[in-house]
Amino acid sequence: MCYKDPEKGIALVLECIGHLKSAHGHSPLEDFDHFCAYSGLSEDEVGRLPFLWTKYGFLSAWKPAAATADDSGAPPAESHRQEDDEVAVAAFKLQVGMLLRDLPPGTVAELDGLSIAWWNGKDVVFAYLRDDDTEKVEEEFDLGDCEWQDRRAALEAWLKEPRYGLRAEVRDWVSRPRQ
Repeated sequence: MCYKDPEKGIALVLECIGHLKSAHGHSPLEDFDHFCAYSGLSEDEVGRLPFLWTKYGFLSAWKPAAATADDSGAPPAESHRQEDDEVAVAAFKLQVGMLLRDLPPGTVAELDGLSIAWWNGKDVVFAYLRDDDTEKVEEEFDLGDCEWQDRRAALEAWLKEPRYGLRAEVRDWVSRPRQ
């Protein structure tokens, strides 16, 4: 995560969405340039930092073209669904990171009865809980395509009503000096 550094944030967002196109066939940066042109936003007038924060906000909220059926009535291409999922996962990670980063070490997002997430000082970590003892972590996992598809409804519900807990195990991991 790139809090307090809009240039790094912009780079992170562009890694996820830079290759996507809007409904009009424009890239996110082309749409931002258009936004600047019609709104009159200019880095020279507002200054570098406000301009970068505006760009970061614009790109974070930018949406690719919706995956819809074409004229033949065929379902959307698999690649469109995958691109939409990639954007959704990146957005979810950013939101969870923003919520967790300022909380005390050991604070976890209680995502559902099966998994938690925490801020490790650099990024969000997702983990499964043990079946035999849900107070302990089983293993970490990547919130990739399969996990996102399986848990999307629960994860989006968590964003609407976040639940947190404190876990000594996580606090000890996060507090441990890095090598």
